[in-house]
Amino acid sequence: MILTFFQKIGGFFLSIFFIYSSFQASAQKHELGFGLGGSNYSGDIVKLVDVRNFRPAGQLYFRLNFSPAVCLKFATSLGVLTASDSKYNSPIADYRKASFSTLYNDVNVMVEYNFLDFAYTEKSNGEHFSPYITVGFGLLNYKSTISDPDYKVNTLAQPVIPLGGGFKYRTNAHWIFSFQFIANKTFTDSIDGIYNQKGSAKSITNTHDKDWYYYSGVSVGYVFWKVVCPR
Repeated sequence: MILTFFQKIGGFFLSIFFIYSSFQASAQKHELGFGLGGSNYSGDIVKLVDVRNFRPAGQLYFRLNFSPAVCLKFATSLGVLTASDSKYNSPIADYRKASFSTLYNDVNVMVEYNFLDFAYTEKSNGEHFSPYITVGFGLLNYKSTISDPDYKVNTLAQPVIPLGGGFKYRTNAHWIFSFQFIANKTFTDSIDGIYNQKGSAKSITNTHDKDWYYYSGVSVGYVFWKVVCPR
């Protein structure tokens, strides 16, 4: 089901791209690209990012480059999140013995700010390289396989707040390469399947500490320039 959802979202972004390119008269450049990288998690099992928990992830995106400083990015990502108490030496981990594996898909809208005057044309005086920061809003869909067989997690449209940054490098007027790290704040405590259920003997969780997940990776984008038709 989540793969079907991801395919629909990808088709949606492609449709938006072609429609927007056909009817937008004022914009001059649009960027379509994809990225590959890794995803990670922090929550009740592990409080900080552990490199041992990185798993594959990918991203499709469409970026509206309004100016050398400001961009609007629409992105959808697909990845895996996992962690296990067996990796950590603590009394809680030894007692709880929890583990999970989650397949997730998200859809985000983010504003990007380039610190340098990032140029898009060969003759521009701007920079070919720029670090940037980003923040936005998104929706998360995930399906978890957890150590507790009585607790099933399959959640649609959880709100998330993505924030992070990276850097971009333009090789010519069309191709842009970038690296990004995005931390996604969620409003749920059930991605890892550790929950506070009445009567559960092993419901060891901090209900005030919500789960986070992270995406980092490299991407390549192609800039489409507006073609002005003669009148």
